[in-house]
Amino acid sequence: MKSYIKIIIGALLIGSLFAYFFYKDINASVEALSSVENTVHLFQVGVFKNIDNAKNMQDNYTSAIIYEDNSGYFRVLVGIAYMEENKVKLETFFTNLGIEYYIKDVKMNEEFTDMLRNYETVIIKSEEREVIENINAAMLELFLTYLN
Repeated sequence: MKSYIKIIIGALLIGSLFAYFFYKDINASVEALSSVENTVHLFQVGVFKNIDNAKNMQDNYTSAIIYEDNSGYFRVLVGIAYMEENKVKLETFFTNLGIEYYIKDVKMNEEFTDMLRNYETVIIKSEEREVIENINAAMLELFLTYLN
């Protein structure tokens, strides 16, 4: 009887070790996936250390916004996208308008990306320039509001 107890205890210990390592691996994968899901793409047309230079750049675009990042730089943004389909649409939209941009990825929480998703469905379905510009401008304002 004592030999069965040793076998059962050994099996429990080995099983516990396997469970721990599998959990640790799965937990790391889930954390990596969740951080990728919350990446928001900013369409940036300029970065400045001086706010006046940023304002001069902003004046060249109808719905551009300026936000100050954590390092003290003023970024001039003309667009924002969360869903890949909207990112591709805005890339084409800005390229067709002759706007040169840089895509800067930032991490945002799920609450913000859920709000963006509601706006993006309208942009994706629309082909009218005015609708795309207005919704994009509203999304940029939402971004500024959310940062404050």
